[in-house]
Amino acid sequence: MKNKWQAAFEVAKYTNYDFLHYDQDTDMIWLKDRKKKTLLCLLDMDLSDRELESITDNIFNSADNLSAIAGFPVKTINLYHLTEKKFTRKFKSKTLRVNHRTVSNLEKIISNPFYKIDMKYKKPKDDAFYKRRLMSRHPFEKYMIKFTPMTLLFVTLNTIVLLINLIFVHLFNTYGLTNLLAVSHYEVASGEYYRLVTSTFLHVGVSHFLFNIFALYILGKFVEGIYTPWHLLITYLAAGAISSLFSLVFITEGISLGASGAVYGLLGLIIVHLLITRKIKAKLLIQIIAVFAAVSVLSMFVANVNHYAHIGGLITGVLLGVIFNFRRVKLKYTIIAAAVLILFTMFSHYGMNRQTSIHPMDDEALYYYEKGDYDAALEVVNNSINKDAATDMTYYLLGKLYLEAGNEEKGQQYVDQSYEMDPSNELAAKEKILEFRKNQDYDNMNAAIDKLETPVEDEELQILIDEAN
Repeated sequence: MKNKWQAAFEVAKYTNYDFLHYDQDTDMIWLKDRKKKTLLCLLDMDLSDRELESITDNIFNSADNLSAIAGFPVKTINLYHLTEKKFTRKFKSKTLRVNHRTVSNLEKIISNPFYKIDMKYKKPKDDAFYKRRLMSRHPFEKYMIKFTPMTLLFVTLNTIVLLINLIFVHLFNTYGLTNLLAVSHYEVASGEYYRLVTSTFLHVGVSHFLFNIFALYILGKFVEGIYTPWHLLITYLAAGAISSLFSLVFITEGISLGASGAVYGLLGLIIVHLLITRKIKAKLLIQIIAVFAAVSVLSMFVANVNHYAHIGGLITGVLLGVIFNFRRVKLKYTIIAAAVLILFTMFSHYGMNRQTSIHPMDDEALYYYEKGDYDAALEVVNNSINKDAATDMTYYLLGKLYLEAGNEEKGQQYVDQSYEMDPSNELAAKEKILEFRKNQDYDNMNAAIDKLETPVEDEELQILIDEAN
């Protein structure tokens, strides 16, 4: 049998019980389970029958005081005796049950299957460690000692995906996994909505990963400890997906990835919970703000921080916080929060579809082409074609690269193919309009202008249109 303080720590870690009180006079450790309105007491003294009955009488006489300390009307008190002497005694009044049991193995109290695994490999610490952790008055501490499997699962998944991605990038010199999982406006707008979720497990590098995983571990344990693993699962996935969708209303170029949108969703959920339960204190609020201020400042050293995702995640977390606390708030507020969450998601989807974008690989190739790095641009273009991800812009760039190489026939062929695929592609249309004007084919030139979407963004193309009019 483990010592009393370690036993209390393990019970608090693997069950819904939290530390309540340590009675120095009787050397008894008290834990509470608010949901079941139950108290649990651990003691390791060999008691005579008279002493046991005396303790029981004192408990019945102190029932109101115990309820006041616990913060709820106590219905059951289970006293577990960590001794070799075996017995079971039950006492009952109109409002309270008191049960005495001896335990030789904590598995009679802890049913969590991970407890056996943990105990098999973990070395016990001294009493001072367990006592300090249990009796800490820090508001985070009681949640930090809890066993939170969903938080550990998310941390593990993020870590595995990071390692695989680093192998792809540094050993195989390819961003294939990033291009497959990350959010981009073009691909999500084309129907690849799975990216809204997969991108929340993907990070661009170790520093980016550490910023997010630090906050995820702390806030994840907090949310899972307050609610359940399923609440954490819903919040992480919903906030991550909706925040990415919201960011695509404003960001149409490049890619977006990382767990920060989901993390800010957890933050929003916690803030609402603390406000609703009126447990928010200046010290706790300052600590939460300090953590995220530090993360935000450090994240500035990471390029292309998606602040829109942070805002979207925070909004989603706040709304979910109201919904999850439907028993503590008025029904109308829960309905309003649910309606706003649906409308916010619909707005994000509508706003995303109102924007236009090009394929991220085309964007990358265009970047290299405009820099004059034609070899890098050709590599990206060939990669798009080999992966069957080629678009009209891909073939336009391929044509321009052939023209730069002096192969005018091949170059014009691919530019023509790009224009046929999408006559509204301004770059390809500009080439065709110049060709029609050179050949004085004004009918086809005007027909090409009519196929363009307005307003035209390319300044040179707009000049051609103005001259034609």
